[in-house]
Amino acid sequence: MYIMSSCNCKEIDKYAIEKLKIPSIILMENAANEIYLRIKNKYDKFLIICGTGNNGGDALAIGRKLLLNNYQVKIIIINPKKNYSSDFNINYEILKNLNSDIEYISDFKGIGQLKYTIKEYDVIIDGIFGVGLNRTLNEFYCHLINEINLSNKDILSIDVPSGLDCNEGIPLGNSIRANSTYTFEVIKKGFLNYKAIEYLGKIETISIGIPNEVKEKFSENVYIFDDDYYKGLIKKRAIYGHKGDYGKCVLVAGSLGFSGASYICTESCVKTGAGLTTLITTEECQKIVSNQLIEAMTINYTELDRVKSVVKNANVIAFGPGIRGDEKDKNILNCIIDDYSNSIVVDAEGINMLSRDKSLLKKLQDRVVLTPHLGEMSRLVNKTIGEIEKDRINIAKNYAKDNRCVLVLKGYNTVITDGNKVYVNNTGSSKMATGGMGDCLTGIITSLIGQGYSKLNACLLGVYLHGKCGDIVAEDKYSVLATDIIKKYHLL
Repeated sequence: MYIMSSCNCKEIDKYAIEKLKIPSIILMENAANEIYLRIKNKYDKFLIICGTGNNGGDALAIGRKLLLNNYQVKIIIINPKKNYSSDFNINYEILKNLNSDIEYISDFKGIGQLKYTIKEYDVIIDGIFGVGLNRTLNEFYCHLINEINLSNKDILSIDVPSGLDCNEGIPLGNSIRANSTYTFEVIKKGFLNYKAIEYLGKIETISIGIPNEVKEKFSENVYIFDDDYYKGLIKKRAIYGHKGDYGKCVLVAGSLGFSGASYICTESCVKTGAGLTTLITTEECQKIVSNQLIEAMTINYTELDRVKSVVKNANVIAFGPGIRGDEKDKNILNCIIDDYSNSIVVDAEGINMLSRDKSLLKKLQDRVVLTPHLGEMSRLVNKTIGEIEKDRINIAKNYAKDNRCVLVLKGYNTVITDGNKVYVNNTGSSKMATGGMGDCLTGIITSLIGQGYSKLNACLLGVYLHGKCGDIVAEDKYSVLATDIIKKYHLL
């Protein structure tokens, strides 16, 4: 699934129409049919409120299909004018010839009457504005949208909730608050802004007949993959494989008071299939967790020769969960940087250490995975959390490119990028918003890198599996713990 700006959304339509010679009215008919099939059995009485462009034409085509199948339909055209789009006009003429129930609103008086009309219908289909909207709405449209939002009716938006900026994911003065959005061919870039969620409702992407090669031609290198893609990433283990084939994974984690972080990341690393897993931690923390980690080895900081030997022979090292970022931790990090050349996963306080000393990150370029949440990312890039939320894709991509790393920006719709391509994960939910969940993810990613996955693929697959397992566990739970995922990991 592709994620695109409004400009490229229009470009793929234009290319399909002008180069492939697919008539635009066919694309409109395809869109209307796909939405009709999804809504036809959900309601009896449909109120369609539309503008006079092609988004309104989509709405009229849906209305025609509903009418011809004996549903009760009323159509309200907003701000009627003579220069209808050609495809809108085709559907408009058909509906007039069918003696459809059509009304028009062009002033505030009409908006005032709308509240009484809405009461008679089960659902509102919003087709006022599409992806082309690029201006702040005037008082008339803001008032109209407010009246629709106050209706307490289900609202279904076509392609994009009217008034929502497709690139920024914020209202252009005001926006429809949809229960469902049926968007065409690609996810719009602005939909990934957390603030857009309250306007979008449930999003479903539908195909209207534009070939994938057209979308690839205008791709912005931002993608969402489906389950089958991730299943294809999973390597099949050789019949004759042994523990030495599946990675020597080392995790530097934990301290007094934060022993849980060391346990969670180490145990999740083991459960994901690492061949040999070793935890390096403080002496106090080792005493707490060593009896729990029965399939992993533990070493404490004072065992310097063993620490150096384990680090030297590791296939991958994770650094940061549950550490304090003190002088001992910095010494271990410097040892890793100077004496170790394989992949490193940095999380939690390890990321904060890098944000305080940017020179450390330069020494890790081309071999590091960073897994910040929004607060840690804020410290890395010196931006507010709000600024990052507004433009997560570009901020993450540019940071990964500038620092030659793979970045996992955690949160709802986690962003994974190597600075070239960007991937958005759609597994997981707010039920997973509990302590230790990031430590669990660190262990999973570390294990996958140790087993021979590239850093990028380990992150893609790790984030997906982490969220997918969370979704499975969450089916009968109010909230999900990191230990729930560790216990239920066999479900995958």
